[in-house]
Amino acid sequence: MQNISIRAVILATLAVLGIDIVSGMVLTQMFGGPAWDAGLSREEIQRAYQVLMQDVRYLALGLLLGTATTVLGGYLAARLARHMPYYNALAFGVLGVLISTIGAGSLPTWVKVVGLGLSLPAAVLGGHIAKLRMSRPAS
Repeated sequence: MQNISIRAVILATLAVLGIDIVSGMVLTQMFGGPAWDAGLSREEIQRAYQVLMQDVRYLALGLLLGTATTVLGGYLAARLARHMPYYNALAFGVLGVLISTIGAGSLPTWVKVVGLGLSLPAAVLGGHIAKLRMSRPAS
């Protein structure tokens, strides 16, 4: 635990959560179109959300973007920690899995399984990229 920078992991997590929220809003607008109006009732919003949860394109693109932000988060955690990049990236990935498990909601099971299965490798990949960039000589 002494090799993990809690500060780096938390900052990377906050950055990725922000990016995920914005990308989720953009995806919802892309696939929901003008149907997502501010004047919708709670029931209408729930029905529209259920329709989105059946759209494989929406789910696959969300999974792809989520995996990409997990790589970014692993990278950020490793770079911010400045030491033990793999440990810090892995710690970010574990925290991400915990958060995802709590907040997965009504996602289809296949999305949950694939997303959780990709989380740790994606985070460690981000840490690996950070390690490669840190070990490169300055030019």
